[in-house]
Amino acid sequence: MSSDSQDELDNEAAAIDEWEESRDSDGDPIGTEELKHLNLKEMPEDVSVSVLDNYFPETTISREGEFLVCEILEYLYTKYWEHKFSAYAFAQAMERAVRRLAHEGHPFSDPSRDDEDVHLFVRWNLSVPRDMQPEAVVKSIKSAFDLVWHRADSILENSDSVLILGKDSGPALDRLKRIESRLQELGYYTYIIKEQPDKAGESVVQKVMRYALSSKFVLIENTEASGHLYEIPHVTKAAECVTVVLQEEAKGATWMFEDAYAKHRHWHKLTYKDDKLENAVEQTADWAEKFVGEFGDYQATKLPWLKKK
Repeated sequence: MSSDSQDELDNEAAAIDEWEESRDSDGDPIGTEELKHLNLKEMPEDVSVSVLDNYFPETTISREGEFLVCEILEYLYTKYWEHKFSAYAFAQAMERAVRRLAHEGHPFSDPSRDDEDVHLFVRWNLSVPRDMQPEAVVKSIKSAFDLVWHRADSILENSDSVLILGKDSGPALDRLKRIESRLQELGYYTYIIKEQPDKAGESVVQKVMRYALSSKFVLIENTEASGHLYEIPHVTKAAECVTVVLQEEAKGATWMFEDAYAKHRHWHKLTYKDDKLENAVEQTADWAEKFVGEFGDYQATKLPWLKKK
């Protein structure tokens, strides 16, 4: 055996002994510089490390198989909160941001939010490879926190919501609820128009338009005929809202809008089997996000007042 191999084995043995000793320690938090010197690759699965440092999110690191699971905690104290949006709204947006980012492929999971009077706590997990260098782990945790924070800010700033239209009575309402539930799991704010409060002096179409124009996109369930057939020309044609029409295979409320999908790029149709509705909702969100992104990029290159510097 070479001396280098022997040194490596000795280092691993020393690291294991160090972790064994930590089982009996008080578990006080450590700083990022101390974290950078730990041999995280040899971390046992029944040990966790708490990290607390200036300008660094409070984090608890543990190991699950070949991954390090970093539970990141953001604490918002409403008494001293200074932001354009309330602490309660921002905490909720952070939880939604984690869901959105996880759907986009980031190694995030298990977002949760606890409200204790004026104390708000948002937690989520970041998973990184067990053999990642400690310094890279520190950077990954900081980047993950910054990413969630900025996405939460964007969600609130840009009203990242979805208006859901379609037949909203009987079994059809249950279908809208399934759509709403999946969108919420993906991190969106959702509105089923029937469940939103009415305003005196406001017509039904005005109410629909108010929510449609403040939403990122509109999702219309078009399997059965309902009042949405009257709302479509206002929302999708006149207001040019980004719209996705979901329709169960071999069914549909009307053929009247079928040619519009070919004439208008901001309008898209997807069909689905009933047991695949949730998958279709994911495809709906993916298409809408892609369209909004591409259209925004086009505007940034063509419109002088939006051109990127």
